[in-house]
Amino acid sequence: MAQPDFSWMVPIEVMLGAFHHGEVQACSISSVTDELRAPNEEAFKPKEVSVGPLHRGTTRHVQLMEETKWRYMREFLNRRGTHEQNRRSEHRLREIGTDILKLDKIIIASYGGNIELETQELAKIMIVDGCFLLELLIRLGDYISNQNQNNNTNNCSNDPILQNHQKMLSVLKDITMLENQIPFIVLKKLYRKVFPDRSNIDNDHRVANLVRKAFGYPEIVNLGGGVHILHLMHLSTVEQIQQEGKHAKQELLRCATRLHASGVIIKAANTTSQNNLVDWFKFDISFEGNLLQIPPLYVKETTEARWRNLIAWEQSRIWIRCKYTSYALFFQGLVCCKHDIELLEQRGVIVNEAKKSKEELLNLFCTISKGAEYMDSSYETICDRLNAYKGRKCGNSLQKFPIVTWHGFRLVCEIIVYYWGNWYRILIRDHIPTVWKFIGIVAAAALLVLTVMQTVYSSRNNNN
Repeated sequence: MAQPDFSWMVPIEVMLGAFHHGEVQACSISSVTDELRAPNEEAFKPKEVSVGPLHRGTTRHVQLMEETKWRYMREFLNRRGTHEQNRRSEHRLREIGTDILKLDKIIIASYGGNIELETQELAKIMIVDGCFLLELLIRLGDYISNQNQNNNTNNCSNDPILQNHQKMLSVLKDITMLENQIPFIVLKKLYRKVFPDRSNIDNDHRVANLVRKAFGYPEIVNLGGGVHILHLMHLSTVEQIQQEGKHAKQELLRCATRLHASGVIIKAANTTSQNNLVDWFKFDISFEGNLLQIPPLYVKETTEARWRNLIAWEQSRIWIRCKYTSYALFFQGLVCCKHDIELLEQRGVIVNEAKKSKEELLNLFCTISKGAEYMDSSYETICDRLNAYKGRKCGNSLQKFPIVTWHGFRLVCEIIVYYWGNWYRILIRDHIPTVWKFIGIVAAAALLVLTVMQTVYSSRNNNN
């Protein structure tokens, strides 16, 4: 009697098996929803380097980076650990291949069970991309250490990534995108083969601290590495306390200018200096008396993509604290037009290091939380108090009226300019695509005007 075919159940078994693994979460590397992707699709698509199978070979630049990844892999495998001074990288590579093949089920589960690659091909991607990431993290850590010590001896002239500042920023942005991750356990397995350690793999936080050093986060001895690099960044910046989520909505109902008109003093909170290669989001917003203190938000080339991907990670998990989402909604309420951006820049709350235009900044703050469904209660109390704040009655009306009137006038002007610009672009794109068509429309309009004028003139003559 023929045995029944249960091969169709393998993906289900893989997914269920992942839930029993301490360092793997099923569907942890998933596609970003269309709602979150719509405002800025480029924030979720790597431009320089692909990590994992989801964006492999999607652009020419990504394909060109493959050679660099193999070079980094060779350099990493040639590094010597404490107990393996004489072992050759070829032998080590075969051992790595065997170990990574054993992780195939939990790797597939991390991508939601939807990977159609052969097991060996998927293992090859994990090995190449994993070794590349580890070598890059080691080099970035050394680079940042030399920068902090004002050491100019760090020579990156032969490094295809670190020698170019813009390329370095682009690669840093790419490796923190949600769809551009590989499971953290793969990185730990690879690192332990080159740098052996007698401790249990669950208690080995060396790779997590490599990431923290490269991105400027403090090392935490007892905090693990999460399920991938983006998750680790979230763990390193958001306190993981149990907090019931709620429907995402804009809680702050008065923008920065209206708060200012009501007597609220907006001030940048004092914070420690940060490395110019990393993005720090400081969440310690406070409102005491009439003083609203907000830590400076440094807007860099990598800030928008980093912020949007952290929000996407929060929105992909049921149990996670949605701090970045709530922070985005607070700024969405704080900024309603370019007038607010100017005020916040004057106060030092927004630091425009990327030299973005006011229109770009306005678009960032107005769309940063679009598509988000869940948030936490981080700023609920502060927003309620700011919405209700009235300031001193005496003289407040005289102060408030001109500020609010001018703010409203500028807001109306911005809306008119925005829609006029859209109508003009639609007219040029859809109705006047060529110069000759434009000339034809102008000639037809002129002919129509002349015809009307001639008709009017003729009728007047006939009446006379």
